[in-house]
Amino acid sequence: MSIRLDQKLTSQLNSRTKAQDLIKEGKIKVNSKVIRKPSYKVLETDIIEIAQDDNRYVSRAGGKLLAALDQWKIDLKDQVVLDIGASTGGFTQCSLDHGASKVYALDVGHLQLHPLLKEDDRVIEMEGMNARFIEPDWFRDPIDFVCMDVSFISCMTILEPVMEKIFPKHMAVLVKPQFELGPQALNKSGVLKQPAKALETVDRIKREIRKKYEFVRYIPSPVLGRNGNQEYILYASNNPALYSDPQVKHQELI
Repeated sequence: MSIRLDQKLTSQLNSRTKAQDLIKEGKIKVNSKVIRKPSYKVLETDIIEIAQDDNRYVSRAGGKLLAALDQWKIDLKDQVVLDIGASTGGFTQCSLDHGASKVYALDVGHLQLHPLLKEDDRVIEMEGMNARFIEPDWFRDPIDFVCMDVSFISCMTILEPVMEKIFPKHMAVLVKPQFELGPQALNKSGVLKQPAKALETVDRIKREIRKKYEFVRYIPSPVLGRNGNQEYILYASNNPALYSDPQVKHQELI
């Protein structure tokens, strides 16, 4: 009896998303052959090899947030974090590694958070919650920092209510131009037909956030989207003390 390769790996990796990512990255071999298709059918007798994974986080997303925290020397020590679109928990784990005292891991989906984070007392899992309807009374604590990674919709759909209702001291948002521009802007492989449109999109979002935050900057994510699209990490703050390097206040990276 055959089973999908990503399903076969899920029990071992504790995450179907991570299994799919590793497959697409060419890190999985079946009978010594690299397989990049998650739906590839395998048998019980097939030999499956997983290349050494040097990712310290439960998902690739952790490396995306890490880039922003490192770039702007963001210290989350003793801060309460809201992770919107938490999924497996890469942003959540990265926030904890940088000193967060508590993380609300919010996602519209169910059964996605990695067991490692489910067992962490600092993590409050909020599954089946739609951030478009967010309210302050969802949380027992004031939110200091928001990090966000959402797909299939414009991030502004969620950012607008977040800035109005929660208005955190600072936030980091993963901007995905492939979802901001919609399916008509993508080729059959899900990649932007006109990559130059990506920066126009990020600049538009930056202008909207500048209505609420004085400091708004962004950098290219060092980790590409699953289909190879360039994504961007945007950081916003009204508190200059949150970035320790005095020079960074005057930097325009893009």
